[in-house]
Amino acid sequence: MLTYLHILTGTVALVSGALSFVVTKGGNLHRKFGLTFVLSMIVMATSGALLAFISKETLNMVAGLVTFYLVTTAFLTVHPPKKQARIVHSVLMTLGFVIGIYAIYIGLTSLHHGKDSIDGQPIQVIIVFGSISLLAAISDIRLITKARLSRKSQLVRHVWRIGFTMFIATASFFLGQSQVLPEAIRHGVTLTTPVLLVLCLTTYWLIRVSIWGLKRRA
Repeated sequence: MLTYLHILTGTVALVSGALSFVVTKGGNLHRKFGLTFVLSMIVMATSGALLAFISKETLNMVAGLVTFYLVTTAFLTVHPPKKQARIVHSVLMTLGFVIGIYAIYIGLTSLHHGKDSIDGQPIQVIIVFGSISLLAAISDIRLITKARLSRKSQLVRHVWRIGFTMFIATASFFLGQSQVLPEAIRHGVTLTTPVLLVLCLTTYWLIRVSIWGLKRRA
């Protein structure tokens, strides 16, 4: 049951995430698709982390927890809690620190003991996940200590976190679960293009909101 829930919400996340990338930013459709993406990603990440914990798959558990943390904080950046906001952000920041430190510790300990992979993937992968979680948690300190971020800072924070979680979802499906695709289209270009496209679109929107926000340049 948990596996089917994970697959279903992952599919919804991919579709809604793709649609939220292409519609007008800040419009009603973007908000609706974005909310669908966030909710489905939260369920997918939580169920995935739980499945990985049961199966003792450390890397997948870390990936699920990092995804949950990033997508939740990305959403709360543009939809801040109306009450106890500092407490909510502090709890999530602590989660980010714990995940990051744990992942880096596991990675470095594995390297120290001469291992070269975790769950069939290079050990560097879990270190990268841990580093991203740690850096995101460090940036949360600014959000907590400041009364309010500028609109541009909010957008940058929102875009890179949402973009990275979409990258995780896309890479997990097209690269990690490619066996579910028809064999006729299961080749390098088909599998890597969606992942690279997400990276390119995220980079584009990061540059755009960093310079002009959501407004067109005069």
